[in-house]
Amino acid sequence: MYYLIGNSLTEITQAEANKCLYAAVLSSSEVKDGGLPQVFNAAMIPKFERAHFSKIEVISDMLCGTFSVPRKKTSEKRVRFAYCIKKTGIIFVDDTSFVKSIFKKITETITWREPSVENFLYSFLEILIENDLHYLENIEDNLSKLEAAVLSDDIDSFSSKIINIRKEILAYSQYFSQLTDIGLKLVEDENDIFNPPAVRMFKIFTDRSHRLREETQMLREYSLQISEAYQAQIDIRQNMVMKVLTVVTAIFLPLTLLVGWYGMNFKNMPELRWQYGYPFVGVISILIVVYCIWIFKKKKFW
Repeated sequence: MYYLIGNSLTEITQAEANKCLYAAVLSSSEVKDGGLPQVFNAAMIPKFERAHFSKIEVISDMLCGTFSVPRKKTSEKRVRFAYCIKKTGIIFVDDTSFVKSIFKKITETITWREPSVENFLYSFLEILIENDLHYLENIEDNLSKLEAAVLSDDIDSFSSKIINIRKEILAYSQYFSQLTDIGLKLVEDENDIFNPPAVRMFKIFTDRSHRLREETQMLREYSLQISEAYQAQIDIRQNMVMKVLTVVTAIFLPLTLLVGWYGMNFKNMPELRWQYGYPFVGVISILIVVYCIWIFKKKKFW
């Protein structure tokens, strides 16, 4: 689909696109079938199917590259598409409906006083990241809940949760770093595609992408602090187990000594034939246990 870049986006035909400023979103099959304007060469368009990151490259009198956008809540899956930019227009190649949804939003919500490829591209990039800060705030809320759970000693399935959150944070950190590089490349404008005033817009986008990356760095540090708190809780649990084992061992150690003492069965042991010997040893054992427990309570060992 081709659009005229006027005060707003207006759908046009491919033939009309050769005579005006335009933006287009095409599928890979349309590109193969010759759906590109005359000034574009299909061989120059990057293969977005194999794109693992977002990038931009200077090729002759155009800028080409790919986007690899993490899907929210499933950062392992990504939306991938390619793009080419010339002075007369910009083309996106996308086999999903992702780019079309951005075009639709631009058509419905944005108008320009001075139509240009730069204004359209800036609007596109801003919509691309407009909800990302809110999503990072949601990740921070999830980390806060996880931290509260750790501090309340509710640490079941903690490892799987924190690993998934870290994967999301890492994916977005890399994504925003790549967007920052794209913004810097647009600001440099090596082949003079853009008008000088447009550089200020791309600088705004670059700064915003950089701030989003800094936000992900803060979230990574926060996740590390929560992991340390989790490890501290594990250590406390282990210490409690060792403390209980130590107390039990200390209580039964005198009883073990007593049993060993009276288990010798020497011939001249005075209590061996005493009719009250068994109850006596039982009472002594109970008193020892009670005394040990009292000592531990008094010393706050238990």
